[in-house]
Amino acid sequence: MNGRLKSKKRWDTAQLAEYGALLGMALGILEQFCHAFCPASWQHSPGENLYTHVFIKVVIGAVAGATLFAATSAIRNWLRRDR
Repeated sequence: MNGRLKSKKRWDTAQLAEYGALLGMALGILEQFCHAFCPASWQHSPGENLYTHVFIKVVIGAVAGATLFAATSAIRNWLRRDR
């Protein structure tokens, strides 16, 4: 044995995309929480409606997280495919 174990189990891309979306949403909400309650950003006012601004940030975080996790899973599964 060479000491390295190779897992043959494929990563579930859809499940990891869900986890990435949840993590991205949490980070988007955390950023907006910081904007709301950190004194350094109290002077900042978004140009559009506040609810629209928060919603867009959370949605962008969810899409970015899902894309990152799904792409990582797809690349890992592609690199570990049977040859």
